[in-house]
Amino acid sequence: MAATRAQKMRLGIFLIVTTAIVIVTLIYLIGASILEVRDPYTVILQGGSAGLETGSQVRFNDIVVGRVEHVRLDPEDPGQVIISISLEHGTPVTVDTIAVPEMANITGTKRLAMRGGDKNSKRLKPGDTIKSANDDLGMIATKVVNIANKLEEILGNLVTVTNPENMGKIEQVIGEVEGITKNINTIISDNQENINTIILDAKAVIARADSSMSRIDQMLATTETAVRNVASPHNVKQITTILEAANTLVSNVTTRTSDEELGQTIQSANRLVADTNVTVLRLRTDLQRVMRELETSVENINEFTQILVENPSVLISGRNEKERRLP
Repeated sequence: MAATRAQKMRLGIFLIVTTAIVIVTLIYLIGASILEVRDPYTVILQGGSAGLETGSQVRFNDIVVGRVEHVRLDPEDPGQVIISISLEHGTPVTVDTIAVPEMANITGTKRLAMRGGDKNSKRLKPGDTIKSANDDLGMIATKVVNIANKLEEILGNLVTVTNPENMGKIEQVIGEVEGITKNINTIISDNQENINTIILDAKAVIARADSSMSRIDQMLATTETAVRNVASPHNVKQITTILEAANTLVSNVTTRTSDEELGQTIQSANRLVADTNVTVLRLRTDLQRVMRELETSVENINEFTQILVENPSVLISGRNEKERRLP
């Protein structure tokens, strides 16, 4: 079955679009590689390439900064291998930077690792040769160089701190601290008697407060005992007996008196009951007032004791108006 004109057009458009995408991708990849600015360097290894190949990674302090571009023998010395590498533009390679081949993973793939390099050392220019080490001894040497650089930096900082100007400032600070310490000791010595007096007064006040609290506790205990005695089963039984006798007496009086006399007696009893109720209410009100005053006194004594414990100097200096107000 022959393709229609529309199908041919769709196929042609698909091929054109696909070809354009492939071409643009290739131009982007190739162009980025061509236009990328990289700095070339050379590394010379003794006794072989140590497994390095074209395309192997180049790392500087464990950061990928480039790749191996070419590996070849030295025409004048077959025992040397010339490794051409390209690094990202601006990579800080110095004269004391060392390149060492190392294993990249457990499969045995190799990469070129660069170590060392002090910030104050002279920078290498693109095209220069980087120092190299072919074995673990070289790595140890690199670490020793790094440690030496760190020690040199620490010693430099120590020299800066201990220069005459800074030492003078340090001595001045020490002298000021000594002066402050002497002033504090002098103040304490001059006021030692007052401090001892304050402490003794505070102890005496606390002792008096403890004595007052003991008396208040005794009063409360006595009140509680009296209430318990009133509410004891024996007293309740006596009150019940008295009420029964009163009830019997009232019954006898009712039987022996006339209605008029009974009415007068009831009115008198009502007045007596009313007077008794008023008296009981007054007593209860007075008792509640006394208990509130007693509770307020206990709180004030507790507050006063706490203030003396926290700040005994109030016996001499006093307290401000805000602190003197009782809750």
